[in-house]
Amino acid sequence: MNISLEEKLMYDVMHALYVSGIPISFKGSMVLKACLLEMGFIEDTRHTVDIDGNWIGETSPSINQMATSIQKALEQNNIMLNVNAYRQYGEGRSAGFELIDRKNKEVLFTMDIDVNKTTFTTKNI
Repeated sequence: MNISLEEKLMYDVMHALYVSGIPISFKGSMVLKACLLEMGFIEDTRHTVDIDGNWIGETSPSINQMATSIQKALEQNNIMLNVNAYRQYGEGRSAGFELIDRKNKEVLFTMDIDVNKTTFTTKNI
C-alpha cells in the first residue's frame, strides 16, 4: 500500500498531537489505513484528505484553546504548519481545523474533531 507525502505528514501530525498529551482519540480513515498497513495489506485504499478525532475531557475547551494546543504541539515537533480554526463545534457538528503550509499559505489538509465531555461518577459499593 502506498502512502502519499500528504498522508505521511498527517501521520506526523497525529504523532505530534499524541505525544503532546492533548486528549484526542483518533478515528476514521487514517486509523483504518494504519491498521491495514500493520497487517500487511498491500492493496491501495481510498486516499483521505483529513484527520478525524474526538477531544475527550471533563471540560469542553474553546475553539481557540484547541487551536492553540494543536499549534503548540506542531511547533514542539518541528512541523512547519499553521493551524486555522474554521468551524466552531456544536451539537452534531465537529470543530474544523485547516493545516496550512507556512511557506505558500496553502491548506494541505483538515482535521475534524468532535468534542466529547466526559462525566465521572463514583458509587459506594
